[in-house]
Amino acid sequence: MLQNSESLILITRHLNNTNDLDCKLLVDKFRSESSDNEKYFLEIERIWQLSSSAGILEGIDEKQSVHKIKLALGQHSTKNNSWWKGIAASLLVLALGYWIYNQTTKVNFLTKTTAQFQVDSVKLADGSVIILAENSELIYPDKFGSSREISLVKGQAFFKIAKDPKHPFKVLMNKSNVIVLGTSFNIKMTETKIDLGVITGKVFFTPYSNGTTAILTAGQALSYDVMKKEFLTETAQNSDSWLTKELIFVDTPLEDVCKQLTEYYGTEIKLESNNKNNKKLNAIFKDQNLDQVLEILNETYNIKINKENNQINLITP
Repeated sequence: MLQNSESLILITRHLNNTNDLDCKLLVDKFRSESSDNEKYFLEIERIWQLSSSAGILEGIDEKQSVHKIKLALGQHSTKNNSWWKGIAASLLVLALGYWIYNQTTKVNFLTKTTAQFQVDSVKLADGSVIILAENSELIYPDKFGSSREISLVKGQAFFKIAKDPKHPFKVLMNKSNVIVLGTSFNIKMTETKIDLGVITGKVFFTPYSNGTTAILTAGQALSYDVMKKEFLTETAQNSDSWLTKELIFVDTPLEDVCKQLTEYYGTEIKLESNNKNNKKLNAIFKDQNLDQVLEILNETYNIKINKENNQINLITP
């Protein structure tokens, strides 16, 4: 990209006097030479427009400005000094314009945290919505530029991402990340494990830098062991149950039912059975407490329920 003093001065002269046809022809030629030149021109033009109302030309020391610019360009001629004054002032406007541009495009990072028993949501600048479970933390920008990136620091969140094919959405989690275009999914993150469940669309999960990327589609899930660097792909049943307050089991083995109930109710439930041919469960539990669910399991499997301390053992005949 031709971002030298001559090109900057040329563009500045043109923006300062768009009626100068000779200058305009030179600028048009510069812009047509490459896409980088066109991009450079548009950047300068935008900065010029941002700074046009700044009103900073008053009080400029023209002689000193002209002298500094001549030294910077290796020019010592005193000819056409009025032209140099215009360029000096214009370049100073551009300098301030850069500052204004940086301020208006500066990204501020915000933090959203939730306490115990608290669920909260965030609507991002692109229209995406993130719902945080209890004891979670999210860092996100107040606006997006050329990329869309946020960080899930800890906890669990449900993501409903606005579609934008040109700007993939990335969720950072320590060394791991998830990349999507437009989809909905759930992430639960602890120090030792990351659970990812895809509700709609497609998700790309990369466990660490240069690690093998796993591709998950709707209805799939994975559990990644951070310490062992191993992950297991499975169905995404009930990954968002903390949000929907609904547990759905479709041909689910009883052992898996116990694991999901443990996760949802926060009470360890273990299956004690020598029968490997237990029939699978098909059921929907909506806003039901654990005792109600256990009662249904008892009726379905004729199981014995043994409660010891903070653990529940289900014993099948």
